[in-house]
Amino acid sequence: MNHTLLLCTLLLTLGCSSDALHFTPPVSNFDQPESEFDIAPKQLYETAKRVAGAPPLSLPIEQEKNGTFTTGYKDYEGGWHIARRWQERTRYRVTVIPDFDKPAGRARLTIGEETQTRAAEGQTWQATTDTARPERARDLLQQIESQIKSSTTKP
Repeated sequence: MNHTLLLCTLLLTLGCSSDALHFTPPVSNFDQPESEFDIAPKQLYETAKRVAGAPPLSLPIEQEKNGTFTTGYKDYEGGWHIARRWQERTRYRVTVIPDFDKPAGRARLTIGEETQTRAAEGQTWQATTDTARPERARDLLQQIESQIKSSTTKP
């Protein structure tokens, strides 16, 4: 009987989510993936837009201003919460910053992400600190890097 009571107390404390066992600190704005490139900022910007808009992401560009663009959302399978998998969607903010010493030929690219979640269709999307997915921004950065590498290695 004591074991049953202990098990029930433990389950109530942790909840039904497998994510309750993973205590990840919130991601700060300083954790945005970034990389430097030996290409002109405008070329980097156009390459990043092309990669974001092409498969497998196929993201629409919703806003552009001064070397920064924001994509539309892409749906992802979310985390497991309360006996079901929640829905997630992520959008990206991509910024190209010219190099201070070589502004015409070198630039830095940073990618931030915003992930929203909801329990089911028809509910309101919400962004919370525990739904940060910086690995998705890193994946986009890697796709851009590989596109740049492949275009610069061609004869």
